[in-house]
Formats: sequence, structure tokens, C-alpha cells
Amino acid sequence: MSITDFNEEQIEEMSAVEIAFILLEEEKNPYDYQELFARIADMKDLSPDEKKNRMTKLFTTMNLDGRFVHLGENHWGLREWYPLDQSDEELSTTVKAPKRSKSAESVDDDFEEELDDGFEDLEDELDELSHKEDADELESENDLEGFGKEEESFEEDDNY
Repeated sequence: MSITDFNEEQIEEMSAVEIAFILLEEEKNPYDYQELFARIADMKDLSPDEKKNRMTKLFTTMNLDGRFVHLGENHWGLREWYPLDQSDEELSTTVKAPKRSKSAESVDDDFEEELDDGFEDLEDELDELSHKEDADELESENDLEGFGKEEESFEEDDNY
């Protein structure tokens, strides 16, 4: 079935996800999400406000709809094009990012190392705070235990 088989009124009544499915099926190639959405928005003659409201909704719907698969780099395809035993991680490498220079990779590696060190420091601080809170809580419980006993002995003294 081709998108040209539908008239304007039928397209207006169709959901964006159905149009996306038909377009992908017709093209038999992955689509960049921005291009796919722009084509659907033009076909449905959406206003700028409608585009803003529907763009995220379509993305979410495609994510949840089992017929679609996200291929990485904001490209989408149909799950039926790929073998069932191919994982989503493998699929996301189908559309490859452009090659980067060694110097950019070096900078990224350095940045990741700094991030890892920062997270380790943060984890240590959080562990330390957690232990301090546990100790404070235990001390507070111990203070409350003694409070009840003092009150009981005071009442006993009044009876004499």
C-alpha cells in the first residue's frame, strides 16, 4: 500500500504513527526522524503549535510500537527488516556516526576519566554521609531509650 493511495481526508484521519509506518514500508529504507516527522506534518498540514505538540508524542509512540526500531543517530526503520535474533544494541550501530579524529577521541577519553574520578569521589562522599547519618540515627535512638526509663523511675518515686 502506498501513501498515494490515500486522499487528503483519509490522511487527515490517519494517525501519525500509521503514516510513519506506511512511509517507511514504502521507502524500504531508514528515515531520519526529523525528516520523517516533517513529511508527516506537511501531509497532515499541521500548524507550528501542532507540530511542537505532536513531535514528541510520535517519537514516544514509535518507541513503544513494536513495528518500529530505533537504529541510532535518530534514524528509524521497521523491525520486520531485521532478523529477530539481532539485539537492539546491534541495531543501533546500523547507522554509524562519522569517523572522528584521534585527538577528539583522546579528549573524550580524558573527559571520561575525569568523570569517572569525579563519580568515585562523589560515591565516597555519599558513603561517608550515609555512615554519619546512620551513626547519628543510632545515637538518637539511644538517647530516646534512656528518656523513657528516667520517666518511669520518677513516677515510682512519687508513689512513696
